Amino acid sequence: MFRKFRLHIIFRILLILALGHAMLYILTQTHFWLVAFWIGLAIILLISELIYFIERSHKDLENFLLSIRQSDFSTLFPSLRNKGSNDGLKQAYSEILKVFQHLRSEKEFGHQYLQTVVEHVKVALICYDEAEDVQLMNEAAYTLFGKPYIKNIKALEQIDKQLLETVRSLAAGKKELIKITKQGTTLHLSVQATAFKLGQKSYKLVSFQDIGSELEAQEVESWQKLIRVLTHEIMNSVIPIATLSSVINEMLQERAIRNPHLIYQDDEEEQEIRNSLQTIENRSKGLVNFVRAYSSFTQTAKPVMQVVPVASLFTRVYTLLRPTIEKKHIKFTMLLLQENLHFTADPELVEQVLINLLLNAIDAVELKTNPAIDLTASINSSGQTVLQVKDNGTGMDEQVEQQMFVPFFTTKKKGSGIGLSLSKQIMLLHKGNITVQSTKGEGTIFKLLFPA
Repeated sequence: MFRKFRLHIIFRILLILALGHAMLYILTQTHFWLVAFWIGLAIILLISELIYFIERSHKDLENFLLSIRQSDFSTLFPSLRNKGSNDGLKQAYSEILKVFQHLRSEKEFGHQYLQTVVEHVKVALICYDEAEDVQLMNEAAYTLFGKPYIKNIKALEQIDKQLLETVRSLAAGKKELIKITKQGTTLHLSVQATAFKLGQKSYKLVSFQDIGSELEAQEVESWQKLIRVLTHEIMNSVIPIATLSSVINEMLQERAIRNPHLIYQDDEEEQEIRNSLQTIENRSKGLVNFVRAYSSFTQTAKPVMQVVPVASLFTRVYTLLRPTIEKKHIKFTMLLLQENLHFTADPELVEQVLINLLLNAIDAVELKTNPAIDLTASINSSGQTVLQVKDNGTGMDEQVEQQMFVPFFTTKKKGSGIGLSLSKQIMLLHKGNITVQSTKGEGTIFKLLFPA
């Protein structure tokens, strides 16, 4: 290509020199000055063509370099129909630009691919520079923090001051667990950071993962394991006691019939022994029944998922509890904030949870002069279906609220302490959650959150 270009230049220069020599010879040795004039004109045209030829090559090179500088790879150098002196160079420029165009397409594809992956992951990601200006924030972060856009990480202080301090102080490669409260809901976040440099700028990438559901699932599993162990040990110990007490009592009764004065000195001692054995037997059987009843906490059926219309669900629950609600003169309100609201769940298990929450609400408003319970359904900003049970009852303090879902914990005299724990387990089986927000003396709000 360049050899061909060089030959064209040499040919034109030699032709100009030959014509110049011929023009001088004609002017000095002959009288054909008109021929010398036409030869001189031809020399001028050849020199002009040579200058144009060189400038055209330089112009193509200039356009080529300018395209690279401006990252404009849309300009190609089409080959001429008739093979010319610059066709090879133009073809080379076009091929190089095609390579750059391909590389740019690959770069854009890689960027879109990475962007899709970042948006797809459920872990919230925020990347910021040395000035704490946010350079990247994925959809999971928008959902987690409830903000459409964060320009600077200082905005995290509006969510939780501890969150901002953790992000700033967290070293690269380290992980920390923090607990924050957002809109009355407690979040358990696993925060991890990594640092990197692009060019001369330093960046910090921070990931936020809500592990509350995992912690709750592990907590429920731990309780289930403990209850299974206790159930096994108690049943193994109590059943033999109840059986032996019953057998001994029967043996004493048979002996007393055959020979009433064989063992006892008087009737009072005989009756006392029989009463003691009967008490042991009754309490043993009661303890066995207690253990069998609470073993249901470890044997919750797997949900059978189907589409559940909220309106019909609320109607069924209200129909079941209507006599009690009317008897206690409770103002009961059902509200669907969206029409034709439905979600995917096991209707029987969800009914069980709602009935339990409503029964608790009925007990909570018992001493109120104007008792009221609201049952509401809506879709939150995260696309979750939210079923809410709100009462204006006695409420609870923070200490009771924190232990509300602990198995066997109850504030009722006749309560079992298993209802809310079972409700929590059912929600976890649905990949959802149950939250509580209460104010002493004002009332309580329970929310059931089902995934989108």
